[in-house]
Amino acid sequence: MIRKMQQRPQQIVSGFKSPADDYLEGRLDISEMLVVDPHCTFYFKMGTGCMSGYGIQKDALLIVDKSLQPINNSIVIVSLQGELLCRALEIESDKSVLVCDDNKVLANNDSTVEIWGVVIAVCFGVLPKGLRKGRYSHVCTM
Repeated sequence: MIRKMQQRPQQIVSGFKSPADDYLEGRLDISEMLVVDPHCTFYFKMGTGCMSGYGIQKDALLIVDKSLQPINNSIVIVSLQGELLCRALEIESDKSVLVCDDNKVLANNDSTVEIWGVVIAVCFGVLPKGLRKGRYSHVCTM
């Protein structure tokens, strides 16, 4: 289990200090691990399975950072004619190409294509359908 050690303010105690006070564990904050720049971080839900070959399944939650400059083999969010798409960026010599699983290739030299941000993490649920009810109905389905 990954835990972050948290320094807590010392309380004034009369008597002996507990030896365990040096090892108090803080709560795990997932946003501290996944979000580097909160002002440039956005979340998207993957609408299709066209990127499953890259480990991005339908209904996965994408964590996107707009401040990063994409490099070769980055997974990026692009804006094409007002629609946001998730694609893999492949840079070949002086030309960049956007690719998805079904071999649809989109040239990035087109002025209507804008790289919107870089995907830095992907979260997807593993809860079986039988357990997705009540308050758990949307927990792992994003």
